[in-house]
Amino acid sequence: MPSLWSHIFGPRLYGIFSQPNRQESTLENLGNTVVSFSSGMYYVATSLAFGPFILFYMYSRNWLTPDGMLTIMKYAGYLTLIGYGARTFGRYFDETNARFLEIWQNENNKKDANNHSELKKYDFELIDVAPDFKAKPNPELWHLKPEMTEAGPFIRALASWAIHSFGRHLIYPGSMALLKYMMRPNLNSARKLLVQNKQGQRVWIETSEGDILDAMFLRGTPSKSENLVICFEGNAGFYEIGVMNSPAQLGYTTLGFNIPGFGESTGLPYAKNTLAAADAVMQYSIEVLGYPPERIVLFGWSIGGFPVSWLAANYPNVKAVVLDATFDDLLPLALFRMPNFIAPIVEFAIRNHMNLQIDKLLARYKGPIRLIRRLQEEILTTATDDQPELNRRSTNRCNWLLKSIIKDRHPELIANLESQVDIWLEMTPTDRLMHSGVRLSEESQQRKRLFDACNHYLVDFDANHVTPLDPNYFNIPEKRDNF
Repeated sequence: MPSLWSHIFGPRLYGIFSQPNRQESTLENLGNTVVSFSSGMYYVATSLAFGPFILFYMYSRNWLTPDGMLTIMKYAGYLTLIGYGARTFGRYFDETNARFLEIWQNENNKKDANNHSELKKYDFELIDVAPDFKAKPNPELWHLKPEMTEAGPFIRALASWAIHSFGRHLIYPGSMALLKYMMRPNLNSARKLLVQNKQGQRVWIETSEGDILDAMFLRGTPSKSENLVICFEGNAGFYEIGVMNSPAQLGYTTLGFNIPGFGESTGLPYAKNTLAAADAVMQYSIEVLGYPPERIVLFGWSIGGFPVSWLAANYPNVKAVVLDATFDDLLPLALFRMPNFIAPIVEFAIRNHMNLQIDKLLARYKGPIRLIRRLQEEILTTATDDQPELNRRSTNRCNWLLKSIIKDRHPELIANLESQVDIWLEMTPTDRLMHSGVRLSEESQQRKRLFDACNHYLVDFDANHVTPLDPNYFNIPEKRDNF
């Protein structure tokens, strides 16, 4: 029998993968709702973003007195008692939940060697679980150093406060508690389908920073199982409903995961934690799944291009890199969306806390790479919605990423012809076809080779930022003699 402590503070059970969807009892549902509400209120009240304003409001209402604080503590105690009390009674009279908590408790106490596989049959909140793999710290890994380090104490303090209060939520909205609460039913259903219908293997990986990652491994068809595609989601993406679906539909063996703070993964998605998560997944792929870097394809969507590019810089022998709807640098996008008067704070915060310079990371990688640009992109542009479509397309930061790659790999082609890349980016597929294979004068050969390079590295997908990628656009690039 599970202990009373497990009934009170144990993880929430979502269901059993092999059985129909589980319905919580009325008491347990009430308790979980109250606990979630109370936790959200506590988080908001103690957060760096809202805490100071709440304290000021309480002070203005004369609540920061002994009597006022006792009243607040009394109602907080009522909520805690109702929440945990209802949840405990609901769990106690639920045989399925009691059995699950017993297995979870035994896992923590390590009483049964076969207990881990039994626990994997359940879908639940990842609290105090034994990881399937624990990543080792690697001090040899290369990290991009920030360019901007000089700033006064006031700018430094404000930048740190901004990133740790609301900046992280703006950059990674998928880690917001409210969004996770709203998405949980859909994620649970999708995760169950991956296990039941696609024989997905759920994996728990511990990073060198101590975060537990929730991951899913899908074995591909025999003809395409030679390579492994590791999938990296965007700033509001989850592996359950994310980009892993595109290569999986083509029969590729895939590994998807949620970065720290997303879905059931623990922790918070700061840059250090995100990169530690990426390396942990890479270590697992090599040491457990048995795929050397030469057989691993890194596939990133949107901000997922950041950990992909960093891994490519540290594992330059990976088979290929595919980046969908990815930018070159986070700073221009952040400055565009923030008021001009706080630009110095934004710049210092980005460069020192969220230095997502994908172009500089990719400069260390010379292997096959493919960029997928979204023609209806609305997120990675620095043009307002009321501007013409051509303006929005021309300010797509994927354009700058393409130029950066060509400058780094083929400086002789782009020399004095950078404006020609912009012309190529504005061309229709028909116009591009007309410029390929056409005999040109000797003076135009450099431009033709430049256009060939653009064709090699980038493909256009006529969709907006969040449209699921058509599987036909997922092609693993090959190394060519000229590129």
